[in-house]
Amino acid sequence: MALGRRGSRRIVVDGVGCRWRLRRRPTYSPGLCWAPCIYAVEHADRRSIVLIVTTNQPHASN
Repeated sequence: MALGRRGSRRIVVDGVGCRWRLRRRPTYSPGLCWAPCIYAVEHADRRSIVLIVTTNQPHASN
């Protein structure tokens, strides 16, 4: 799985380029703060390496 370039943001962590993406609108459960915020981070050069991050915070649009 690779992230689409559209809607993702580039960051640099310890000299390594990455892209991250958060859903623009939360789905039903995260929208009601029943589920945590989840976002994806991928390596900028090797697009097949994807990390899924789950936080204990609600979605930012709430």
